[in-house]
Amino acid sequence: MRIHKLIIAVFLGLMTGRSMAQNGEGETGKYHKFSVYAGAGPSYFINNLVILKDEVSNFKYAISARFMWEPQHSFVALGFETGYYRLYSVKSRSPQPKADITNSSVPLMFVVSMKFSKKFYANWAMGQSVTFNNVSNTDSSQYKFDAKTWSLSDFSATFGYRFAQKPKISYAVELKGYYSSGYENATIALLFIVGFKL
Repeated sequence: MRIHKLIIAVFLGLMTGRSMAQNGEGETGKYHKFSVYAGAGPSYFINNLVILKDEVSNFKYAISARFMWEPQHSFVALGFETGYYRLYSVKSRSPQPKADITNSSVPLMFVVSMKFSKKFYANWAMGQSVTFNNVSNTDSSQYKFDAKTWSLSDFSATFGYRFAQKPKISYAVELKGYYSSGYENATIALLFIVGFKL
């Protein structure tokens, strides 16, 4: 009887320890304090143009990526964020000349993230962006103008909902607002995010 009880006790102990390690609750379980997040989704440009305002295509797309340091037992995380925002495009057909215009932005920002619960969180990011403005004449391939400028005081705000959490992978949806001060461009994006603990 003692042998059977001992075997049962050892078996239950092993199963409990394994379960705690898988859930990240065991003292010997490794905590992954660094994570990467990446995702993409549709965006809407808040039209502030004066010239060709009625010919702007507001619906575009956004790509976001960030590297985060997430201390254990803390609701605040720090990191770096970048991505690609296709802000808007314009197809001018009249008056002449005809032109295609696209405006894009690549942010380079420091980000602070705060968890409100296991599922809800918010991010605030500040930094700089590189803005790309491309203009081409559809009637002549010889006319093409590309400009790249730095925007030095940009920011973004994000509200996220993490709907699936596994030991090393998470899935979330984010509502992100981005503002670039260089040309006073603003856009709102709905992103689908995949996170991975390193």
